[in-house]
Amino acid sequence: METITHSYPIHTPVRAKIPVPIASDIRIKANKIITGRKQRFIRALIWLDVLWIALKMFKSPFIAFGKVKELKAMRSRYRNEQALPKYIKAGKKYFVNFNTPGWPSAAFDRYVKHYFGRISKDPVSSIYTLVFGITKKCGFQCEHCFEWPNLNKPETLSKEDLLEVIRRFHGLGLAQVQLSGGEPLNRLNDIIYLLDRAPKGIDFWLYTSGYALTPEKAVTLKQHGLTGIIVSLDHHDENKHNSFRGVKDSYERALLAVEYAGNAGLVTCFSLCATKEFVNEENLYCYIELAKQYAVSFIQILEPRAVGHYEGKEVTISVEQQKILARFFDSFNYDPGYANYPAIAYHGYTSRQFGCAGAGVDFLYADTDGDIHSCTFCRQKLFSAFDGSLPDKIKQMKTNGCHAFSSCSTK
Repeated sequence: METITHSYPIHTPVRAKIPVPIASDIRIKANKIITGRKQRFIRALIWLDVLWIALKMFKSPFIAFGKVKELKAMRSRYRNEQALPKYIKAGKKYFVNFNTPGWPSAAFDRYVKHYFGRISKDPVSSIYTLVFGITKKCGFQCEHCFEWPNLNKPETLSKEDLLEVIRRFHGLGLAQVQLSGGEPLNRLNDIIYLLDRAPKGIDFWLYTSGYALTPEKAVTLKQHGLTGIIVSLDHHDENKHNSFRGVKDSYERALLAVEYAGNAGLVTCFSLCATKEFVNEENLYCYIELAKQYAVSFIQILEPRAVGHYEGKEVTISVEQQKILARFFDSFNYDPGYANYPAIAYHGYTSRQFGCAGAGVDFLYADTDGDIHSCTFCRQKLFSAFDGSLPDKIKQMKTNGCHAFSSCSTK
């Protein structure tokens, strides 16, 4: 193991022993991080494309310019007026962040149209991201599993049902699908069926433990149109991750999955359940250093909630830990000194600052029975994805909102 000193501005630098292979031991065809002049040039092209979409939508140049200006102001608030110093280039597409479809693409255009709908005065029923639990099957015993009561029960939805749900939401502007579970790779053939038959203009991502992924499966998924994989990795320490997941070699298999996916040309993301035991400066630095070593493009941070396997337990992180995560999020996303590190998505932070994007505002959750929830942590079935009045149900969901996160300053 090597000792690395970090200096990101949270408190004082710490020295951390990081149990990861040195970069020369890892063979990954990394997606490229774009910074500097090229990144600023790409950003200008993206906003020109956004303007073109606005002109086609609103016809009037005056209205179109006004809408683009309003959208820019909204995005700037989301970044606390800070400029993004990096994009991820994967193949011929550029990714601004984990939750935005790659540009240029039909999925990106649909995403932009959704946001123009959000800033209009008329209520809209569009969403752009569907988190979709497609299987109950899973061989893990994960400490935090929100689907714990439903695991390994008989499947409810056929592959045709899965496709029908996606088609129905595509009619509401859907631009991104995140396939979840259970372990979605248990339905590999059905995933390929979806990728081959889904309507155009959707980026598909796959949540996975990584355990069942092979180089051949990664290549096949890429060939059929998968955008990327989100590998659950809940600690930089092998033993602690294995214990959290309940499978002794899950850490090794997760890292191999990232390697296989990267070499197949898929965009890669680590998903971290940031528990009370995990959240401190040293663990966060060790974690992002591990992600950097494995050429991971994004890190998603999820706070534990008292649902599923955690039901009835006190798992909420402290306000001080929220602040640690927020400073980590700000530093590694916006400080140009960390431009060569993965970009971070932290739902809890943005939810407290600007309101939850769940409940149909931007995304919602469809469970393994096809029932709709405001988000993965809101364990209340609101209606069926097969409901005949789906647009009206989405509008009502937006009105009621999502209450998984309370307002809390993380400054």
